Amino acid sequence: MSDKNDSLQEKLRALEAVFLAKLPSRLQEMDDALGLFLQEPENKEHLALLHRLLHTMAGSAGTFGFPEVGTQAREFEGRLKPLFNGETWAKTSLSQYAGDLRKYFADTIKTAENKPASIDSDEYADELGEGTRPRLIYLVDDDQALTEAITLQLEHFAYEVVRINALKQLAVAIASRKPDVVVIELGFPEGKMAGVEEIARIKKMSRLKFLTIFVSNTSSFESRLLAVRAGGDGYFTKPIDIVALTDRIDAVIGREEPKGYRVLVIDDDAVTSEYYGTVLRSAGMSVKLLNDPSQLLKVMTDFRPELLLLDVYMPMCNGIELAKIIRQDNSYLDVPIVFLSSERDLGKQLEAIQSGADDFLTKPIEADFLVSALSSRAERYRSLRSLIMRDGLTGLYNHTAIKEELGAEMSIASRNGGPMALAMLDLDNFKNVNDTYGHPVGDQVLRTLSRLLRQRLRRSDIVGRYGGEEFIVIFPDTSAAVARKVLDQIRIAFNKIQQHADQGDFSVSFSAGIADLEVTLDADELFDVADEALYRAKQGGRNRIELASVQTNRT
Repeated sequence: MSDKNDSLQEKLRALEAVFLAKLPSRLQEMDDALGLFLQEPENKEHLALLHRLLHTMAGSAGTFGFPEVGTQAREFEGRLKPLFNGETWAKTSLSQYAGDLRKYFADTIKTAENKPASIDSDEYADELGEGTRPRLIYLVDDDQALTEAITLQLEHFAYEVVRINALKQLAVAIASRKPDVVVIELGFPEGKMAGVEEIARIKKMSRLKFLTIFVSNTSSFESRLLAVRAGGDGYFTKPIDIVALTDRIDAVIGREEPKGYRVLVIDDDAVTSEYYGTVLRSAGMSVKLLNDPSQLLKVMTDFRPELLLLDVYMPMCNGIELAKIIRQDNSYLDVPIVFLSSERDLGKQLEAIQSGADDFLTKPIEADFLVSALSSRAERYRSLRSLIMRDGLTGLYNHTAIKEELGAEMSIASRNGGPMALAMLDLDNFKNVNDTYGHPVGDQVLRTLSRLLRQRLRRSDIVGRYGGEEFIVIFPDTSAAVARKVLDQIRIAFNKIQQHADQGDFSVSFSAGIADLEVTLDADELFDVADEALYRAKQGGRNRIELASVQTNRT
């Protein structure tokens, strides 16, 4: 088992320990609810309380390794359901139910005592790494001049590139250090398909898995078919479009990585929600746990989830009512809602779906199945949102979306009292690029800058195309001075990238203006003062970055 799986299992065992530690108090709470119900069987609130506690136990017990305890709780829960429809019990039936339930309490304690937990801590922290390592690319081609030129361009995009000019050296290099991607020529002195044959041989002989992109002077069907059969993940013909190559590299690497979906888990049972939160975090998701439904709208604004995971039965309001509240807000009409509950009644499940939910999963549920079910829903949501909010050429946030993101980030920064910076970028003399080299080449330049920004900035930074050749970068938790240092490195790298055109290679620069919350707390004003700083950068000679002035712009 991998270290990652070991870590997950350790966390789940720890959560099981928490469940066991809290089990006596849960059973006592259920016993107290039973006492209230026995005193006033006609009181619907007492009935609902007992039903909800049994429902929670039915779901959580199976999750934490006590399926029989959960099954029995579900049976007791089911015996109460006719009372919601007006049926009444005689005293003998009430007495029988109470006796059976209290025996269940005692048996559950004995069962738990026979399964001691290995960890007794209830403190768990998210393990969030900061920064990402450069992607390692093996560039394999016997044309040394070509590999040097491609390496220079790829390094501007923050890749680590190792050039291999002899095919026989590849297997040794892979064995000593596994690359993220191998970019390899099809033909070598050993044969016109020697590159394909060597990749197939290495993959067959070695257990190591690595991604492969083939390049060639030919684009024949036969060549492409052989590349696919050798496990190729991409195919490019020379001369290579570097921006297209980096797009493909990131795409194939992205298939292997967690997508970081933002999932909001709403459940009044804190231990159970923490369990599922741990499972989802181990799959690379960003998870927010909410045990108080009344805080829903605030959390939705701050966290902006890509999927909500709800229980059906909760105090104050049930999950179905909560789903209806969410669907009343047009901003959240498309956010997937998935119910996770021990409710087996098909009528209740249908009612939940009709409230605006997209799926209904039942507890207990295998971790892998839960991750798969939620990932497919969240990925579909993200893809659809991308069509609406992303610029078609660059893949960055469009004008409307970046303004929405700015408003949300400023709201968060204001509440937390933290910094936030906004940068406005504009390509220098871009009209001359279009006039001299044509609009397709101009589009290539725009894609190059968008790619470089995504490569060099943090995942938490937000990048958008504001319009034409103008870009926006939002730097959460960052001052203007720090943002300037980061952006200046990108400016230097971008200016070194050689853009290709029929008329010859050329380079492009950009200018930028940066403002932060020290200047203003108003979003529109922040745009204005950043734009003023950008204008000063243009007037000062271009290919430079200016900061907004606090003294002259603060009101």
